Amino acid sequence: MNTEGQTSIEDLRAVDIFAGLSAHDLEQMAKACIQRTYQPGERCAVQGETADELCIVNGGKVAIELRIEVAPYTQRLSTATLRRGNVFAWCALLEPHVLTCSARCIEKAQIICIKASDLQPIFKERPSLERVVMKNLVTIINSRLTDIETQLVCLVAEMIKQGR
Repeated sequence: MNTEGQTSIEDLRAVDIFAGLSAHDLEQMAKACIQRTYQPGERCAVQGETADELCIVNGGKVAIELRIEVAPYTQRLSTATLRRGNVFAWCALLEPHVLTCSARCIEKAQIICIKASDLQPIFKERPSLERVVMKNLVTIINSRLTDIETQLVCLVAEMIKQGR
């Protein structure tokens, strides 16, 4: 992983969690961002660890993976493939801040990271901005949970078919 460059308003304009924010709001957010580059196969978030940064794919592809353990079985389920503008590690904004899935780079990826502690003063100054971000986050979480539910149903059906 390498840390590099500034984040522009244009980088943030297409970000799902920032939909509906003004150019001024995006400018405030951009000041709090850092960018990192990850290599294929590298993990940029690990299930079970504590998160203090919201992460956004700015280039490349990232797989969201859920590790399911039901003794004696362990299964890793790829629940989503994220592309430019998609957010992950949102639990940095929500207590208890524990990652519920891992994120693994499928190809070289540029990731925008924003420390939750850097967002707090922005949200305190602009509560309406926080409301928009959190409303967008609820929509994203709902969509991802729906996808996970569909994949879990398929996994259980396959396990039943195999007699596990």
